[in-house]
Amino acid sequence: MSRTGNDDAATLSDLRRARRASRLGDIEWFDVLYQVYLFALGGLIAIVVASDSINGLVSDDLTTDELLARGPSIAGVVVAVAFAVGIRNGADGGPVSVESADVRHVLLSPVSRRLVLVRPLIQRIRSVAFIPALVVGALAQLVAREVEGSRAAWAMSGAAFGALVGVVYVSAATIAHAMAVPRWLASLIGTLTVAWQLAAAVTTWNRWDDPDAFAVVGPANLDGSLLFWGVRQRGVDLIAVGVVVAAVAVAIAVAGRLRLEPLERRGQLVSQLKFAATVQDIRTVVLLRRQLRAESVRSRPWVGVGARRRSTSSARPASRPHSSGRSVERAMIWRRGLVAMSRLPFSRLIRIAVLAAIAGASASLVVTSSFLFAVPFVGGLFLLGLEAIEPLAQEIDRPDLTDGLPVDRGWLFLNHLVAPAGLLAVAAMIGATAATVVESSHALAAFALAVPVVWTGAIGPVVSTVRDAPAPADVEATTLTGRDRSSDSPFALPEFAGASNVMTGLTPIVFSAISLAPVAAMRADATVDTAIRSVIGVALCLAVMGWWIIRRDAWAIKVRSFFNEGRSSA
Repeated sequence: MSRTGNDDAATLSDLRRARRASRLGDIEWFDVLYQVYLFALGGLIAIVVASDSINGLVSDDLTTDELLARGPSIAGVVVAVAFAVGIRNGADGGPVSVESADVRHVLLSPVSRRLVLVRPLIQRIRSVAFIPALVVGALAQLVAREVEGSRAAWAMSGAAFGALVGVVYVSAATIAHAMAVPRWLASLIGTLTVAWQLAAAVTTWNRWDDPDAFAVVGPANLDGSLLFWGVRQRGVDLIAVGVVVAAVAVAIAVAGRLRLEPLERRGQLVSQLKFAATVQDIRTVVLLRRQLRAESVRSRPWVGVGARRRSTSSARPASRPHSSGRSVERAMIWRRGLVAMSRLPFSRLIRIAVLAAIAGASASLVVTSSFLFAVPFVGGLFLLGLEAIEPLAQEIDRPDLTDGLPVDRGWLFLNHLVAPAGLLAVAAMIGATAATVVESSHALAAFALAVPVVWTGAIGPVVSTVRDAPAPADVEATTLTGRDRSSDSPFALPEFAGASNVMTGLTPIVFSAISLAPVAAMRADATVDTAIRSVIGVALCLAVMGWWIIRRDAWAIKVRSFFNEGRSSA
């Protein structure tokens, strides 16, 4: 008896229903409600903070006509970036992720692949579109206080624009995956699209009021115009909606052509990524994200830097003074870091440059416009630090080798930050250039403060990475209170475990937010004295970080000894 498509659909639906019931049966609903509560509380706090920081986002001198003339091409840059990221993600095997069991048992069975993959694809579109729709909609109704139009209209147009950005990303990635677009071609198409839209935005911004100027039509101008439907509605903008709907239809139609090998690999990596994010292992999250992008270090360095093997005859004799020995060891560590930096792939270097430019432009906008740009500023510096501290992270990834070296571990970790500091200094110059492009009068302050500010922004990633290092070998089997790890109870009460985890996860970001202090100071009083005091302040923060790295192990041993002595004397 032959099976029909309806039978396959019914069987697949029953299978998914059974798996969902089994999965939901293991969920503690109190934990789910608590997570919803934390999400709602965080969202409420974010909206309140954004409402206070939104002032200045739209200049008082900017008229409605200027906003409608300049805004669509600038908003279109966001859509172009979403398209570029999506098409590259599709070339890497995204955006759909299915479990390995589905790949091995369902997709390899005599069932239509499209029937199996359409539902995960629609779920992916829905989830990716929801978050930007929520964020942009909330921000748009706050912006409505400074421009014409009702808050409800701005909220709806902002939500529609945010959803469109998410849909563009997923549909572009799905089509690129189904068509097996090579990575180089995906990168080329994405780069050209973003460059074209940027050219349109810059030209429109500088020459919008010149009737004789040549109008540069960007590929996403109509998409960007949807953001401003709160004050102006144009029928021609619906062409962009039609194109996106057609792209979604094509993505659904070609869902059956998604390749099995990338789906299985991506499913395994995404499962590990979710677990790492749950336990707040930032280093593992970074490594898994790189594996999702199929990113690996170069086999040959960019420059002629190699780890030359030292001969036995040139080894340091035992009678050499300790200071000279430390100099040799320090030079070896620095050279190793330089080798690691010279093998960074091109994609990561581009990512570092983009993050630096985003942070620099955001810093300039914080000073002249809205304090809301502090979010991309701090976020850009935090991600920039994660990308740059590769030598330190690699050392911590191999504690078996680190513990076997005849040097203090804290001193070793600190010296592994020299090479990343050099890379961050170069990135700081890129950020200062971006700040100068946004506002030319900020050039002197930008180049003067760029390096210390970027270094301070990396404090969070450094603290997070060093904190993940295992305890010293002498006390590895005990907790901070000196008790055995297998028998010690949690330090925090169960009722406060969720809040404690949230605070632990936010701590590195808070440390990176220290870099915002010089920018905020220049916003309040842009003088040379303010810049000097800011540099001194962040220098002290960097010194404290270095001192903590060196003394961390010694402090951990002393704290354990303190608790042990207290228990023995009781």
